[in-house]
Amino acid sequence: MTETSAMAAKRTALQESQKETGAVFAELFGVTVVTSYGGSLLEYGAVRGSAGLIDLSAGGAIEVGGKEGIQFLNGLITNNVKTLEKRKGIQAAFLTGHGKVRALARILGLGDEFVILTDPQTHEKVFNYIFPFTYAGDFQVKDVSDGYRTLSVQGPNALQVMKEVCFEPVPDLADHEWIDTIIAGHNVIVQKAAHTGELGYDILTPVDGLADVWDFLLMKGAFHSIRACGTDALDILRIEAGLPVYGIDIDETNMMLETGLVEAVSYTKGCYTGQEAVAMATYRGHVSKKLSGLAVAADNVPAPKDKISRAGKEIGYITSATRSPALGATIALGYVKYGHFEVGNDVEILTSEGSVAASIVDLPFYKSAG
Repeated sequence: MTETSAMAAKRTALQESQKETGAVFAELFGVTVVTSYGGSLLEYGAVRGSAGLIDLSAGGAIEVGGKEGIQFLNGLITNNVKTLEKRKGIQAAFLTGHGKVRALARILGLGDEFVILTDPQTHEKVFNYIFPFTYAGDFQVKDVSDGYRTLSVQGPNALQVMKEVCFEPVPDLADHEWIDTIIAGHNVIVQKAAHTGELGYDILTPVDGLADVWDFLLMKGAFHSIRACGTDALDILRIEAGLPVYGIDIDETNMMLETGLVEAVSYTKGCYTGQEAVAMATYRGHVSKKLSGLAVAADNVPAPKDKISRAGKEIGYITSATRSPALGATIALGYVKYGHFEVGNDVEILTSEGSVAASIVDLPFYKSAG
């Protein structure tokens, strides 16, 4: 078995182009990423007010095919690929036998094959998990990461940007639906995908066209005030949108239904790895803890693993937190135990600077006006 290409490359193909725009680099999940292009709040404001271009090209892609491909893949993930038509997509998760979350993914229906889009922090894990099944039947698994490097345009002007750059008109797409088109002379897939709470489109690009597509998007999108955005701005945006990240808000200690990612689960598809644990939690009517939103009554931002308490009793912990420009307040994501995660409950967060008051609120914190 060969080393997967997504994790063999610890840097993306865009770094030379990004250096020219004042990029600040750092390591995240073992990959070099851009944290900002010199102004995280300006980048944040571009996504909320016009459009932002985000480099997600460190993620990977795995192609699944063969006569038994549908059957095998459907037995490994939480969602249903048997009903996934060509040009459609779904969210899904890979679970352990005990129902804990191995990885999150998106699945694209290509017709006879499927492509699993993975996060950089779980790509190797997913590939090594599913590849051995190829010895059990007509089920092919191939790392195709270099054919599906992701750039993302997010913001209220995202559709106008896509209309500027795509060779064909961009139709009204449902969430995760996609089209083939040409951008900057390269064949790409454009998929409707929101990572920030705003309208968004992912552009799946061959690695040899990545820099051309990036430059073209910035050039043609300038009319719609597009701006390159780094991970610092993306982190604020996705927390406001209530979107968890694997390795930060979710890992193999979490049951699937604790994450709140209900779109990623089919309750009618039949058996898959971890399905029994999902069914048990469903029939019981509740989970033991739940990823919840917290409005924090303080300017200081809690740290991951800060404890959450209520009436002197520990009831959970923080996973992500930020100061929200949209709300002018501190917000956080965290796991809260059953019996305490009802909206409106007052709690305390035990930070390094002392105890701060907070309350359980609905997710997402931010809803786009569009």
